[in-house]
Amino acid sequence: MTDEVVRVIETIVMLSLVILTGLFVRKIKLLDQSTTAKLSAFVVDVAFPALVFTAMLRSVDAPSLAESWYLPVLGAGIFLFGGLIGYLVSPLLQTGHDADRGSFAFAIGTPNWLFIPLPIAIALYGEQGERTVLLFNVGALLVFWSVGVWVVRGGKPDVASLRNLALNPGLLATILGIAVALAFPWTQTLEELDVTDARVSMAALSVIVQAAAFLGEVTVPLSMIATGSLLAGVGTRGAWNLRVISNSAIRLIAVPAALILVLWVADMAGLQMAPDVRTIFVITSAMPVAVTCSVVVEKYGGDVPLVSRTILVSTLASVVTVPTMIWLTRAIGF
Repeated sequence: MTDEVVRVIETIVMLSLVILTGLFVRKIKLLDQSTTAKLSAFVVDVAFPALVFTAMLRSVDAPSLAESWYLPVLGAGIFLFGGLIGYLVSPLLQTGHDADRGSFAFAIGTPNWLFIPLPIAIALYGEQGERTVLLFNVGALLVFWSVGVWVVRGGKPDVASLRNLALNPGLLATILGIAVALAFPWTQTLEELDVTDARVSMAALSVIVQAAAFLGEVTVPLSMIATGSLLAGVGTRGAWNLRVISNSAIRLIAVPAALILVLWVADMAGLQMAPDVRTIFVITSAMPVAVTCSVVVEKYGGDVPLVSRTILVSTLASVVTVPTMIWLTRAIGF
């Protein structure tokens, strides 16, 4: 069993256990609908933007963007490609143009692009792998907080929707983090700065950045706990219906298989990708539905039962499907 397969299985099992913890605490009434909604809002509006901003400071600089400009494009492409497939096939599953069509497409188009691939990439490729995932993250976040939220809200091109998108904390944090990292390259060192030997102003900035990074670290566990609580609220008995299973199958099998085919055709045409980038791209495209989808759908009025159940089913199934996709890429010579 290869290193990436072991890392995938380990991380997904851990993710599942924390989701089940959230489900349990909802069942024993430590959380209810109101507190879960507030927890979701906190993750979306506070913790996740803090995580994004500090990640941008660590990973973005002018040379890396000039050399690897295509990595954010690839990250955005995974989202747009999957979302388009979800939107096109949704009428076949009787979602048509009703209110949950956007949630269906959003779930298919939003793999867990950061929290699972990041430790896998670091284990396989070290700092180079981390940088690749975080640059994917730039494009992914821009699509997630713009097109993704717009789709969940029903794709209504009204002024209020556009204003909400422009003021979205996650999108603003992404743009601000990139801008600060490019304008002030020295900010990359703030998180690791030894404040005992620094000027007062630098020490103060370092403490602020460290606080933001510390706050951002709660994003993953709180997102998974909120997801488990949402699952308890909607019930897991209906998780194995046709729409949830179809949604999960498209996210885990159809989308990555189609993207692998695109990569293969591009490779035959001479548009070759670095082996490490290609592996991380395939791993990311094959991920289960991102746990943050549930809190975004909860906040913006999407189909919470569909998305929460799809997160559960796709996460459990990914223990088998993701290693299979990795094996497939090796079998065809990637």
